[in-house]
Amino acid sequence: MAITVGIDLGTTNSVMSYWHRGRANTITIDGMNTFPSVLSFKNENIIAGYQAKSRMLMDPANTIGSTKRDIGTDTKYRIGGQTITPITVATEVLKAMKQKVEEQFKDRIEDAVITVPAYFTSEQREATLQAARNASLNVLRLVPEPTAAAIAYGLNENKNQTIMVYDLGGGTFDVSILKVTGNNFDVIAVDGDARLGGDDFDAAIAKLLYKKVREETGVDLNLNKEREYMAARQKVRESAEKAKIELSEKDIVEIILPNLFEDYYLEYELSRKEYLKLIQPLLDKTISKMKNVLKQAKLTADDIDRVILVGGSTKAPIIKELVKREIREPYIAPNVDEVVSNGAAILAVTLGTPDVNMGYDNLPDIVIKEKVVHSYGIDMLDSNDKLYYNIIVPRGSVLPAKSGILGFTSKPYQRDVYMNIFRGESTVLSENEKLGGLSLPIDNPEKGQTPVGAIFEIDENMIIKFRSVDLNRTSLKDEIIGFAYDNAGLLDLDSVENLIRKNQVTYREVKVDASK
Repeated sequence: MAITVGIDLGTTNSVMSYWHRGRANTITIDGMNTFPSVLSFKNENIIAGYQAKSRMLMDPANTIGSTKRDIGTDTKYRIGGQTITPITVATEVLKAMKQKVEEQFKDRIEDAVITVPAYFTSEQREATLQAARNASLNVLRLVPEPTAAAIAYGLNENKNQTIMVYDLGGGTFDVSILKVTGNNFDVIAVDGDARLGGDDFDAAIAKLLYKKVREETGVDLNLNKEREYMAARQKVRESAEKAKIELSEKDIVEIILPNLFEDYYLEYELSRKEYLKLIQPLLDKTISKMKNVLKQAKLTADDIDRVILVGGSTKAPIIKELVKREIREPYIAPNVDEVVSNGAAILAVTLGTPDVNMGYDNLPDIVIKEKVVHSYGIDMLDSNDKLYYNIIVPRGSVLPAKSGILGFTSKPYQRDVYMNIFRGESTVLSENEKLGGLSLPIDNPEKGQTPVGAIFEIDENMIIKFRSVDLNRTSLKDEIIGFAYDNAGLLDLDSVENLIRKNQVTYREVKVDASK
């Protein structure tokens, strides 16, 4: 029988877990509980994991890691003589993990729950799904990392509580507040930064060392692409990470890199005080995010029953001290690197086919209510025929969702309508991110205003189906655009579809932008 797994597809490391004999278990791969999210090209072979990570010094030009931040974007890398994308890296990491576990268990993996940062955009989620499909995985669901951690922590606790999850990983930061009632997990507020994590702490130290190298040698390791200097840059990065870890226990660390390049000898004494000064702007960002989720949830620190620390970067004592000062004494999850994957494994078996022999029959149902983490809207014309941004899906809307907005063309005999879609929180149209648009032909334009509409459906993975509608002829045009919409007090989808069937129209007093 196939294995159902939970996967934490991380920036620096990935973890796979499964449910066995009544509990979630981390699967060891190559003797380790974590699997580096690193890819290396050797001749015509693709290598992933620890073997790839070990090549970062000897062959940095053909080795790459920490690409999760770029997934869902147009970023491309030139590695191993070919151009690859973040999806390529994620695909090969998943393939390697899957193959190694299947060989170990002598069974196949088909179904998986994969975790993503809570603050991932829909484009990033869709790209993650694509990587999983490329690796021959059937994704039962994408689940936010803080939610997975809450499941691992709160399952069968049999008590009602409000918890905050502070998730600081290698490349991303999330903070979520959840109301836990039995095995019901209601996400009531989310914030985060998809480009903030332990890698940035390393980078702060590395930047200091690069400056010293530049001052003493005139060599800029960030710009020089020669093999020797690329290897030197990797040595600096690794020494920065090592220093960061040691400063959790020491007041001062010595960074010594003999023969960094040519005959240059790098030596630097870094104190904890200096390190904390370097990373204070990053810590301040996490504090701001914590305060924001409390504001979103209309709660105070006193309303939080427990704060859970998740992610490898929370091992640093400074994080515990920060959370204690701002909220309360945090709970440090055992195996902070694995708790997200464990929670995903628990959810996976509730969504997959039960197997009595594996103890699945004793697992209670889990109910998750998730929220949209960004606001979405479209540009519209006001009464003065000026464009403005109308938020239709407020941040914090519940998933899955359906929503529709109705309007009319603005010109006689108008032959098409173009709808521009935006993401953002600003009331100023230009300050929001344009995601694209969709043109709707009007089959039989009239002298008067033609009723038009836009229908949005969003699933639990935050993937959207968008239909622009010519209600005059009830023609529908479908397009998957991959971002979230929700019911925000506008006409709901069922009502819109009912109007379509009856060839009637109800509308709000706004105009859809009819220019093209």
